[in-house]
Amino acid sequence: MKTKTSDIIKKCATTFLIVLLFISCGQQKKDFKLTTSFVNDDTKRLQIYTGGEGENTVVFESGLGVDGSTWLESGIFDTIGQNAQVIAYDRQGYGKSSAPTDTRGMQALVNDLDFIISKTGMNQKVIIVSHSLGGAIARGYAIQHPDKIKALLFIEPNNENFKQYATMSQAHEEILVQQFMTEKMKGAAMEAAELIENVNFLKKLPPLPNIPIIVITSTKTDYEMTKELVLDWSLAHQSLGKGITNFTQIKTNKSGHFVYLEEPNLVIENIRKLIK
Repeated sequence: MKTKTSDIIKKCATTFLIVLLFISCGQQKKDFKLTTSFVNDDTKRLQIYTGGEGENTVVFESGLGVDGSTWLESGIFDTIGQNAQVIAYDRQGYGKSSAPTDTRGMQALVNDLDFIISKTGMNQKVIIVSHSLGGAIARGYAIQHPDKIKALLFIEPNNENFKQYATMSQAHEEILVQQFMTEKMKGAAMEAAELIENVNFLKKLPPLPNIPIIVITSTKTDYEMTKELVLDWSLAHQSLGKGITNFTQIKTNKSGHFVYLEEPNLVIENIRKLIK
């Protein structure tokens, strides 16, 4: 489990980078129209962000504690939306989406992703771009709905083969839950409460469908991610390529866990590769 509250707080440090990105890319984005709306059924109401059109639909899935607007802030959303339909959303308990009424285990998160894609996708198949916990959600979705997936881009995805995640203690999980509750982030707290159960869910998954897959792995070390942990993290990500003909792992030491905020152009470049 690599996602930490400290990582989420680090988003604030990227504000200056984001401002520069918007200034430098302003002309490219002048025709992009963002629509913010809601989709709902009898049990939930989810806020969605959509824009663009074309032969490809790119769906963005966020990590633990981060809502869908993070992709808009990165500049990735409207850049890709110049030539494709783009979709992001706030999971239950995030932003203006309705609060969860049940547990938020992995299957519930996969079901919500399917709900969003079924309601808003313009094309028969989608490309999913996911970060951290979102990577586990995208993986579960791709395996359960292979007929709806064109390609996958994982950014620092949670993985059961990462020993620090696989051996998470109940005490650690409870600390994360309490941190999110203190920050009044109910959706994140309820997801954090299922992290140990999620490991078992992921262990039981069969291999991914044989579609183009790219995984971006941060190899940057710090006081939390030692060289040994980074190696284990990288190997865990390599395991996603089992049985995949077109699999690429990209390693970067220029950014930490939030690669898409620190190196948005790297993410944009690889989404475009999958679109082509």
